[in-house]
Parts: sequence; structure tokens; C-alpha cells
Amino acid sequence: MLFAGYILQLKAQSNKHYPLFAFNNAVADAQYDTPEKQVALIKSIGFAGMEKEGINGLTETLQALDKHDLKLFTIYININLDNPEQPYDQNLENVFKLLKGRGTMPWFYVTSSKFKSSSVETDIIAVPILQRVADLAAQYRLKIMVYPHQNYWIESVDDALRVVKKADRKNLGFTFNLCHFLAVEGLKADEKFTSLVEQSIPYLFAISLNGADYPTKEILRSQNVWNSFIQPLGSGNYNTFKYLETFISKGFKGPVGLQCYNINKEKPVHLKESIIAWKDYMNRMKK
Repeated sequence: MLFAGYILQLKAQSNKHYPLFAFNNAVADAQYDTPEKQVALIKSIGFAGMEKEGINGLTETLQALDKHDLKLFTIYININLDNPEQPYDQNLENVFKLLKGRGTMPWFYVTSSKFKSSSVETDIIAVPILQRVADLAAQYRLKIMVYPHQNYWIESVDDALRVVKKADRKNLGFTFNLCHFLAVEGLKADEKFTSLVEQSIPYLFAISLNGADYPTKEILRSQNVWNSFIQPLGSGNYNTFKYLETFISKGFKGPVGLQCYNINKEKPVHLKESIIAWKDYMNRMKK
């Protein structure tokens, strides 16, 4: 009965609950070197919007998105714990002003060359910084996220959960990134996944996905794990449909980002492959 209720719920929902946006690395290169070219590409393929990497050129990006009636879902910004007095760009408030009313949720990757990744003792430095950023964002009615990234200070879902709970700000959550989850958890990824999703849901503002392979010892020993953990959606032996379905079955309603780092195909080609797979996922969930 519970599963049947879940299916009925999905049938009643439209794709607006799970808009698919493209990471900036899906579009930015020497050919697609302006916001206009990048936005026109994702518009032609069928994405709901995109991510922006860094704050430079934000105005031009917003103008291009507005022209094509697409959305800036998030923007990738650094917090550096090595400089606690000024750990983020001094123009951050101006960025928040530009984003007010757009529904954009900036995500922050937290780095340090001084402090070890996942070091709980460093929370005493990181948590007040995140509180400051969240409070500043709240002035402009923005939600913000931390972005777990392998080898950064916040590198795991467990890290994100810990610091977000300690920061205790309603507008501060995090994103669950498939490729970094696989890289960090490795052979334990499958057994930890469902429990981590359940713990994450109250704090989860977005997720990312892509095609991938299940972690193996050979992959984890390779020089470039991203060749296995980041592929066009629908590629690889990892069950990305089940990954997405698990979040939705647990109550997630939010944007979904397509990670495309280091995919060695022409951008229109691999983006079309991914959008076809995404539409198939949405159709399968409605049946």
C-alpha cells in the first residue's frame, strides 16, 4: 500500500518538482564561451536552466537566462577556511542582491590547505562562517547549500549533515552529489546510500546525478576515477534511476543538476543523450 501511494503521488506531480539543470561544466568551453551561447545550447536541448561557476559575469549570465526564459538554479562559490576573517568573496552581498527573488540557491564548496578534510575539530571555525553567510543570504530571502566535494574540507554527506545541523539555520542545507558520494564512500557506497538519503531529506535542497559505474577496487585505484563516476546519464552500470527514485520516494522535491565534468564528447551529443535518459526516467516513474 505504501508503494502504491508513492506511485499515485508521482502521477499527480508534474516535472516542475524535479527540474533538470545543467552544471556549468556541461556547457562552458572554447566553443561555448559566452553566456548567450551556453544558455542557447541548453535551451535547445530541453534543460530548465543551469548552474554558474563563480561570480564573475553574473549579470551577463542572468540576462541570457532571462532572454531564453530559463533559470539560474545555483552558483558555485568558494569558502576558504584558511582566512576566517574574509573566507569568501567581498562581493558576495552584491551577488545575493542580484539573486533576490530568482529562486537561485548558491552552493558553497568549503576548502582549506591548513585543515584536514572532514576534521570535526575545525567545525569551530567553519560553523560560524556558514552562519554568517546564511544570515546574509536570509536578508535577501535566499537559501544556500554546502557542496560536498572529494578532498575538500566538506567532502562527504556525513560532513555536510554534521555542519548544517550545527549551524542551525533554516535557509542552510546541502546538495547530495552522486559522483563525489561514490568517490568518497567507495565500496561502502551502496550499503550506506539509503540511510544517508533518509538522514539528508530534511536538509536537502538539491541533488546531482550523471551516468556512472559502481565503485570497484580497480576504479578506486585508477588515476582518474571521474572517467567511471561521471558519464552521460544512462551510461555506466550504476543504477541512476534507482538513485533518483530513492530520493523522490523519501520525499525530496527539488532541482536536479546534471554533472558533466570531464566528459569527452561533443557537448550537444552527450547533453542530448542525458536528456533522453532523463525523460525516460520521468516516464518510468509515472507508470
